Amino acid sequence: MDIDLGDAVLQIGLRVKGLRRHSTRWRIGAPRDTTEADRVILGPPYNLNPGRADFAMDLQADKKVTLSVQWTDEVGNPVATPDGATAVYTVDDPTVIALVDNGDGTAEASATGTLGTANVHGEFTADGVTLRGDLQLVVVAGLAERVSIVAGEPEEVTPDA
Repeated sequence: MDIDLGDAVLQIGLRVKGLRRHSTRWRIGAPRDTTEADRVILGPPYNLNPGRADFAMDLQADKKVTLSVQWTDEVGNPVATPDGATAVYTVDDPTVIALVDNGDGTAEASATGTLGTANVHGEFTADGVTLRGDLQLVVVAGLAERVSIVAGEPEEVTPDA
């Protein structure tokens, strides 16, 4: 329940003792360079989920990251992946992030080179419970690697007479 207090909102919740609390925790691999093949924009279906992101990450325009799932117990201790667990990844803007769902609980998110924001949505199912989470990837410019000399507008050196 939310109670509006003007500049703040008081949130009141109810938790049942002993009831499993589920959450999504993203594990992101180290960013690494991409190739042209990583930047291919895949076709539909796209997941258009405008909900809030559970985690946000900046990714340089020439990098990619591996996404994976880490299952934990109620207090956050890592546990083995439950039998029959599934993970499905989708992206809402494939012009910013090219996403490959490997079908084994991992995915690879590659920046296409276009600056912008894309949300990777994950649906994780185990023991009849489906958890959902969103990772917001903000594609930012990479490091300076090239230089260009930019010529200004030509100007008259000597007056025309």
